[in-house]
Amino acid sequence: MIRPAVRRFLILALALLLPPLARGAEPAAEKHLYDFEAADDAKAWSPLVLPGAKEQEPPVKIDLSTEGSASGKHSLKLTFAGGLWPTATTAQISQDWLAFKTFKATVTVGRPCVVGFTLLQEKSRRGDGWDPAISRWTTTAFLHAGKNEVVASLLSPNDYAVHAKWGKAVRFEIFMYAPHAGESIFVDAIRLSPEKQAAAPAADRFAIEGTEWSVTGNGAADACRQLGRNLSHLWARPEPLTIAGIEADFRARHEQFKKRYPKAAFAILRDGETGYDPAHPERVYAGWKDAYWTSHGPASDFAERAKNRGASASHEVFMRHRSPLMRLDLASIPAGSNILAAQLVLVRTSEKVLDDHDPGRRPNMWVAQPCNRPWAEYEVNAFQYAKDRFWRDIGGMSRGDDPDFLPRFLAFGPGRPGKVNAWDFTHAVRFWTDGKQANRGFMLHGDAGDYMIAHTREARELRDRPAVFVIYVPK
Repeated sequence: MIRPAVRRFLILALALLLPPLARGAEPAAEKHLYDFEAADDAKAWSPLVLPGAKEQEPPVKIDLSTEGSASGKHSLKLTFAGGLWPTATTAQISQDWLAFKTFKATVTVGRPCVVGFTLLQEKSRRGDGWDPAISRWTTTAFLHAGKNEVVASLLSPNDYAVHAKWGKAVRFEIFMYAPHAGESIFVDAIRLSPEKQAAAPAADRFAIEGTEWSVTGNGAADACRQLGRNLSHLWARPEPLTIAGIEADFRARHEQFKKRYPKAAFAILRDGETGYDPAHPERVYAGWKDAYWTSHGPASDFAERAKNRGASASHEVFMRHRSPLMRLDLASIPAGSNILAAQLVLVRTSEKVLDDHDPGRRPNMWVAQPCNRPWAEYEVNAFQYAKDRFWRDIGGMSRGDDPDFLPRFLAFGPGRPGKVNAWDFTHAVRFWTDGKQANRGFMLHGDAGDYMIAHTREARELRDRPAVFVIYVPK
């Protein structure tokens, strides 16, 4: 009889001698799924047709090509006839997806654009909504003109796809966002890697306008939370405000400023308001624009991310991935004017608040972050800031050189109970009127301590619309 200690030694030795895959270990090398070298490889692909759908995307033409090859001599050429999400699909699929950590592909395109890939498993569902979205794996990639290497993680939290609970892999798909008619892309070297995707870049430093402070964070959302933590000890429950009260206060401040600055002017920059321009007091202000989108994950919810809500009368204002862009025209204030005071005013559609996002119960933080792109109100979404002009990363969350949003906060402060919120906006208005920075608007986003549905510039009642109150001395 073999002694227990000897048995354990033999088992350990045998385990060390077995090939890694036999032990269930991760594969040691990349696996190529599609290289498009066989003459009939294109025949395994077809345009996606959704059963029961009232409208279908224009069919994709599928061929092999010698252009855009990354391994071997050929690539898959997809030629589009327009549409929003035209897709090429195949049921010829490997069952090795669950053994790998990273997806890779080479894609050659003729212009900046967005291309995506989807894996469907047996229990995956198409369509909108949270449950279908987490049942399938998708990545979308922002590509530059020329050859691109797409790299995306296959690791998902909370048993989202890719995961064994969803069953066997049954279909793989390639799609393009809003392609031009006659446009082609070339896809090659679709493969899986055992290595994890490269780590995110180091934390950024965000300057706080008008102060000597700065905060660091892995993106703007993290920096906003850090600022909230830094200032939480100063928080006291704020009193509710009214629009009439804010206006009366600013008019009183204007009168006080005029004692020192006789030429000081007061303006309410709100769509539909007259009197904002001292040179033309009869003019009606029409300088606001605002638009909401969501870049909330997972990436498989790409149809929702592509929606534009620039014409909505209200929108969600929440965290960095679920907040609106806003911009106010400051042309009536001469460049270089002395900005004495300014306040941003936003009105909720209801006084009701969520218990876990109540600004009257606990410290919270909002920040205004300046945009670095000339966005279009009725075209912007999580993929593009204007038609065919794409963010560098989803929702404008790019970092590094030439980011979509600048690493600075122009205004900050907690939200308030009640319908009316207001933040000191003096340094923000100075930022855009000093002649050094183009006014491309800002995103107001928070640390999740507060949540609101707010009126937009399309609100029926004038006083519900967003506004900036400004006192300044013209240059």
